[in-house]
Amino acid sequence: MKNNKNNLEALGPIGELYVPEAHLNRVVVIDTTTSTITRHIPLDDIPILPLGSRPSVLIATPDGSKIYSDNFGLIPPTVSVINRVENTVRSILVSHVPLGIFISNDGEEIYVSEGNYTVEVINTQTDEIVRSLTFHDVPVACMSGPGDHLYIGFGTGYLGVYDKLTGEVIKEPIYVGGTLPAWFTFTQDNKKLYVDAVNAIGVIDVDQWKLLKTIPTSGELSHKTDDPWAFTSILSPDGKKLYVSLLGDSGILVLDVDTDQISKTIETAGSATGITFSGDGKRGYISDMGASLSFLKTPIGGAILGTAWVGFGITGNGQIITFDPSTDEIIGTPLTVGPTPGIPVWVPSIQ
Repeated sequence: MKNNKNNLEALGPIGELYVPEAHLNRVVVIDTTTSTITRHIPLDDIPILPLGSRPSVLIATPDGSKIYSDNFGLIPPTVSVINRVENTVRSILVSHVPLGIFISNDGEEIYVSEGNYTVEVINTQTDEIVRSLTFHDVPVACMSGPGDHLYIGFGTGYLGVYDKLTGEVIKEPIYVGGTLPAWFTFTQDNKKLYVDAVNAIGVIDVDQWKLLKTIPTSGELSHKTDDPWAFTSILSPDGKKLYVSLLGDSGILVLDVDTDQISKTIETAGSATGITFSGDGKRGYISDMGASLSFLKTPIGGAILGTAWVGFGITGNGQIITFDPSTDEIIGTPLTVGPTPGIPVWVPSIQ
């Protein structure tokens, strides 16, 4: 893979960016110092869709020694484990297709929300399923939050708080302002919770446990039915900004956490799936589906994008965009990767 001169001049942090390529059933690894692709990690022996693992979302343990992949393959449903120390890949069989995958605050457990009304819990030391929790609705996201409780978003647009061991209700589910709340982000003080949904960003007061407002993804004052789908989000390293990716439109929204106003948009060629940062907070990385899919707009277009991403694959490469979180300016030339790149994770180099 050849790089633009600008990429070589703008050396990044020492580490690696792992990006899932669902269409190719593999994970691409990028050296973030030089912005070069160093290798590809196949998660199974099936080269292309419709069969195979279809890796879509990656998370890492706090020390970066293991990376877990949320696989959208149907037969069989799995979570893959990339052990960077032992240089191995193994699959964990789960009971249903994983809809989301998140790690506990202490890094000891993985929470896998699944389409059969369950959350399965994986121990990161043994990589074994240690318990299964059942709910009244389909959980599309399950994240650790204040009090070490589970915050679970359900497909119908509700979010509740539950005991991580028993699944007992801690706080009754409340409506978040849109359906499919598959990702949410706490502020650094845990006072507010931003919920990404179709097609708004819900702002929840965590202590009072109520929806304060919804922020239109269009940047306008009021909501419209064709506003894009708020898909994933992440706080800036300093905690002052929220970055939100959109399905059904291009660009990354940058939200001011103090005012809850959209301050700017980082341009992308097509819809982006995820954003992550280097450990030193000096670089941000955006997974962009690329220009070939940019015609798919609105929540309907987002649904088609999601199906193409995890289900059927589509022609046209994606790209990884590097930016400076202090200015939100793009650094160098985007790096081309395979079709429909998923949600990436940055990890330090293994010593």
